[in-house]
Order: sequence, then C-alpha cells, then structure tokens
Amino acid sequence: MNSRVLVGLVILALLAFGLGISGLHPAAVVWRHMVFAVGVLPLILGAMLYFIPVLTRTAPAHGGVLLVPVAAVALGALTVVALAQQPAMVAWLAAMVLFIVCIEVGWIWRRRGQALGGAHPGLYWYLAALMCLLAALVAVAMRTAVWEYGPLLRRLHLHLNLLGFLGLTAIGTLRVLLPTVLAVPDPATSQYLRNALPYAVSATLCIALGAAAWPPLSWLGGMIWLWPAMNLVKAVHPGRVRDLGVHHAAAALVAAAVGWLLVLVAGFAHAVGLVSADTLLWLLLFLFLLPLVTGASSYLLPLWRWPGQTTERHMRMRAQLMRMSGVRVLAFYLSAGMTSLNINGAQLPAVLALLGYLAQVGYAFIPRARNRATIL
Repeated sequence: MNSRVLVGLVILALLAFGLGISGLHPAAVVWRHMVFAVGVLPLILGAMLYFIPVLTRTAPAHGGVLLVPVAAVALGALTVVALAQQPAMVAWLAAMVLFIVCIEVGWIWRRRGQALGGAHPGLYWYLAALMCLLAALVAVAMRTAVWEYGPLLRRLHLHLNLLGFLGLTAIGTLRVLLPTVLAVPDPATSQYLRNALPYAVSATLCIALGAAAWPPLSWLGGMIWLWPAMNLVKAVHPGRVRDLGVHHAAAALVAAAVGWLLVLVAGFAHAVGLVSADTLLWLLLFLFLLPLVTGASSYLLPLWRWPGQTTERHMRMRAQLMRMSGVRVLAFYLSAGMTSLNINGAQLPAVLALLGYLAQVGYAFIPRARNRATIL
C-alpha cells in the first residue's frame, strides 16, 4: 500500500470525523455517513491493504487493488451528497461500493492462499468484517426493491456496519497492536484471535438480526460479545501503561479497549429504553472510535511515512504525535459523559481534541518540526 495514500486516508478520516461530529449538516443520516462512509470505510480498506501482506508474509499490495480505498473515498463523498440531495441514488452507490469491496475480498483470499506457513489469524477477522460490510451493502441495495422492509433493512445495515465491519476490524487490529505499542510479549494474541472470532461473529449476527426482527436475540448477542470484549481488556498491562505515561499511544488504545466494553454495556441500557439510539452512536464515537484512530495513527503514521526499519526519525515523529494522548482521551471521555447527561455542546471537547491532533499531524510532517521533536 502506498504510504502517502495511507497518510492521506488518516488525515481525511480525521477531517471527516471533525466535520461530522461538529454538526456540519443537521440531518443525522448525513453527518453519520460523513464519519463512516468518507472517514472510516476508506481508512479501513486502505489499512487492510497494508496489514494483509504483513499477516501473510507476502509482498506489499500493488496494482489495481490500490485504487479500492481511493474509489471508496469518492463513493463515500457521493453518498453523503446523495443523502442530502438525491436519496434515490444511495442504493446505486451502495452497489458500486459492493463491487469494489468484492475486489478487496478477492485479493485478501488470494493472499491467504499464498501465505508462507499459513496466514495469521488476524486475517480472518478482516475477512469476517468485510463479509459483514457486504451484507450491510446488500441490505441498502435491496431497499428500493422491497420498500415495505425498509426499516428492517436499515437496522440490519446499521448493526452489521458498526458491530460487524467496524467492530471486527477494530478489535482484531487492536488485539495485535496493543502488545506492540506496550512493547510487551504476548503469546496469547493468536489464541485470542482464533478463539474469540466465532463468538464475535455470532454475537454480531445475533444483535443485527435481533435489532431488525426479534429483539430478544439482540440480548443474546450482547451477552456473547461481552466475552471477547472483557478478554481484550484483560490484555492490558496497567503497570506498563503507567510507566509509558500520558504522552504515549498506549493511553488512547487502552481507552479504546475499555470504551468498546462500555459501549456494549450502554447497548443493554439502550435495549431497555434508558439510552437513545443517537446517544449510543455518540458513545461509540467518543469512547471507542476516536481514541482508537488517534492512538493507532500516532504510532503507525511514522511507519507509513517511512516504510522499513524503525529509526531515530521514526521515534522523533512518533513522540511528537503521541504527545497529549492522555489529554485527548480525557476530552473524548468528557464528550461521552456530557452526551450521556444530555448536556448541550457535548461534541465540543472532542472536536477541539481532534483539531489539536490534526495540528500535531500537520506540524510533524514539517521537516524542521520533526528535527526539533524530542523523544519522551
């Protein structure tokens, strides 16, 4: 995967998050797709093109598959415009996204067959996530043909996207990334990925189908999802996190792991009517997505900027990007708390934290700034 494209996708995602949650458009469906269709989808597709060769010990991605995340950006932007101006076009755009995702799925499957010594179990989390995305896109494309099932298909699309595509991708990546960022050996990672995937997939399907058709099934799915989520939190080494301090990516990634568990608990509150669907989505953003993306990107951006062995310049840039990581986490969690209490302006702390991080990213890419950065 071209390193410049990956860096661009990260910056685009951060901009999309900021514009989406700041209330650029009053319609919820529009800003949500600004965040997920323009920000999350292309970033995940691009990140997979980077990680799959690592998981399969094969050559870096090359050729036409590199255009998949770029096409996803264009189609995501068109989807946002269509939702605001011409909703009838959304089903056709979903079909186009379906096509490009199939290209990436086929590429991953071929790389699986070429893996030296067998593919890393993390690959199957990515495949499962993409299968959920394909099913979610089919649900959107079908809505024009079966309007009477529109609400059912919308709920199916929403849960397959958030818990399936986003959730499976993020948790699979986070379980591998946490020990790396903490710099501690963790031989249980592969075992976790093998054992937890069936639970995570079945839980996602139960929640999605339950939300669409039979609510009691969602309760079962929520209970099942708790097991992988709690085991993910157990992988955290509190002493090591304290040693690394607040100016380290570990603070954000641990916050994301804990945040996923909190979102699942909030899901039960939503099921009994204590938390609205809108509030639950905000909590997903503030407690999980934003800490995850800022934390992971602060660690990975230097590697994507200069592929290869880690050097002093990687460390300088990483130290600069990770600075204030703990403060950003506090801002995101503050927004989550304000949202839970229905306090006006709940998005403001998160938006300010995102703007600050974007400024850090831009400054870190200035050569003089990189040279002045100090290793913490």
